[in-house]
Amino acid sequence: MRKLLETILNSEGHNILIAEDGRAALKLAFDNEIDAIIADQEMPKLTGSELFKILNTDPEKRSIPRILISGLTDDDDKPAFELFDAFVSKNADLKTELLAALDKLL
Repeated sequence: MRKLLETILNSEGHNILIAEDGRAALKLAFDNEIDAIIADQEMPKLTGSELFKILNTDPEKRSIPRILISGLTDDDDKPAFELFDAFVSKNADLKTELLAALDKLL
């Protein structure tokens, strides 16, 4: 999934930082000035929603636009919507939905 997202975002001219897991993403978020965060709900070490909960505790990081990507299809399994600004499903329209969410948030 990281490679696919990297390909999509690079093809659109976005500068990106890539983390191999949720803890690495948290470190990147605190160590860098970033415009948006895209996280998969099912990451190792911290899920996407856990990452966003931690970022909510920091006044500066709380305002960074967040996109959650997930293959979850049951609404009961999705994390609370107040944790992220856009939700993108892992489906055939992933590229279109992701780029539309980024355009809207940036």
